[in-house]
Amino acid sequence: MAGAGSLPQEHRVSKKRRQLTKVNYRPLADINITALVDVTLVLLIIFMVAAPMLKNSVDVAVPQASTAESKSNEGITITVKKDGSILIDQTKVDESSFDLAFEQTYGSSKEPVFLQADKEVPYQKVLHVIDVLRQVGVTDLGLIADPLQSTSGRRG
Repeated sequence: MAGAGSLPQEHRVSKKRRQLTKVNYRPLADINITALVDVTLVLLIIFMVAAPMLKNSVDVAVPQASTAESKSNEGITITVKKDGSILIDQTKVDESSFDLAFEQTYGSSKEPVFLQADKEVPYQKVLHVIDVLRQVGVTDLGLIADPLQSTSGRRG
């Protein structure tokens, strides 16, 4: 029987075992991309939420049409607001100098021109803007409208 101060046989460490053994570490062949995927998905969600807020646009209630298509970002946008003010690519211009201001912006370029007018703007004002655009030499003119929202859920 062992004395009071002695340890059991299995707890005694021999001098041979006290020596540090060198462990050979090998590089992992697998790359853990879980954290990369997590960060990428979080950034994707942030950009999806933030993208609509970054949209620079003028608040205009355009009329609806059943054949309305999404607007291309290429081209010059002319906006006629409810109060009658005219904007060329979000830059306000005076109605009397609209033709000169547009000619400076448009120049000899053949970019398409998009016209958006508030639905409460008098038709005469819209026709005046179209007339000026034609006089300056615009041949590719599009009118911007929102797609028609069906309240009944059926097409008619």
